[in-house]
Amino acid sequence: MKYEEVDEHLINTFHDLIVDEFSEGLPYCVADCFARYLLEAYKSDSVETLILAGMFIEELYSYKDAMIDNLATVGYLEAIQNVWGNNSVNPEEMVKFLRPTSKNWWARLNDFWKGDIHALTNNID
Repeated sequence: MKYEEVDEHLINTFHDLIVDEFSEGLPYCVADCFARYLLEAYKSDSVETLILAGMFIEELYSYKDAMIDNLATVGYLEAIQNVWGNNSVNPEEMVKFLRPTSKNWWARLNDFWKGDIHALTNNID
């Protein structure tokens, strides 16, 4: 998959995801829409959607593309942390739906927020 194809893949995977007109074509803004979509899924106890989201984010890391990896981490995972936290939902609730690589990057984001400025620049072996 190419970076430019991620938004289309997301929309094809989550048919009921609505991307507002201001976010179309802006992958990091689409990630914010996705985080809001997942927040509503969490609030409505749509476990299937959250499981699929975890699989989707994990799949992004499988392409071994730096731009896609960055979108998965700084776009999707960080948006979930911010959107959920800013809406009085503990973002850590999403961790149970993440897969190994995305869980690792989630933890690295947490380390970054705690002051480890190298948490996001070191490679995962």
